[in-house]
Amino acid sequence: MEISLSQKLWFLLIRYFSWVLPKQSAFWAEDLFLTPTRVPRPESEKSWFESAKKFTLSGGIAAFEWGSSTGPLVVLIHGWSGRGTQMGAFAEPLIQKGYRVVALDGPAHGGSEGERTNVGDYAKFLIHAQKELGPFKAIIAHSFGAGCSVLAASNGLQVEKLVLVAGPSRYEVVVGEYLKFISISPTAQKYFLQSLAQKVGMTAKELNVGNIGNKLQIPALIVHDKDDREVGYAAALEMKEAWPHAHLLTTSSLGHRRILKDAKVIQQVAEFIEKDILVQPLAGT
Repeated sequence: MEISLSQKLWFLLIRYFSWVLPKQSAFWAEDLFLTPTRVPRPESEKSWFESAKKFTLSGGIAAFEWGSSTGPLVVLIHGWSGRGTQMGAFAEPLIQKGYRVVALDGPAHGGSEGERTNVGDYAKFLIHAQKELGPFKAIIAHSFGAGCSVLAASNGLQVEKLVLVAGPSRYEVVVGEYLKFISISPTAQKYFLQSLAQKVGMTAKELNVGNIGNKLQIPALIVHDKDDREVGYAAALEMKEAWPHAHLLTTSSLGHRRILKDAKVIQQVAEFIEKDILVQPLAGT
């Protein structure tokens, strides 16, 4: 986690005050946890941005569309502090096969409205987006967006296939790493977890992606790199163990983000979406 000097000072203050003002400090810590960074769009995404049909969904959600307007819909969902166009490379083979591909900027991300978001809100935004976009053939989701997509599917989102790229398996691990990093008092941590569970609609421990996914009747492909330093490969193995019917595509030397632009990964994802019946796992599972 890379942070600026001003952020370091703010974390130190929260840590100090967590012992004397635990409830207020928990609020500050939660506010930081739920506020993504709007990273400027890099040059590598500009071609996708410029070629897209741009529109806005209700709630101020920025959308980018490519391909046939009448083809089966594949939705691209980015991760924390990402952007819809970050997922643009997945669109190319799908466009060639006649699909309609739409990338969305999540709440408080990219060109969408909002300042803060959480797992529960992110799942709800997908469900609301479907009401305007129509049936989803598939979702291709990265990192934070992967677990949110599975949660959305468990809460009524209609989607035929799920592709989960570099996603965490257990939200409690993500939350735990943050609390370990910020190192607030035990009482402040208690307030933090209570407030977060209220906002999300479930506790961090309950949000186990593999357990939730295993209850769905939806074919899923887990894509993860062995050298991912942000979300370790162990997350993919945990997810697969809890969700044995999901397919696992393992890569190496691509890390957490280059995996989104790898030609072999993109092709296998397109094949997974295209096939009606998967008799055997994809190559690399």
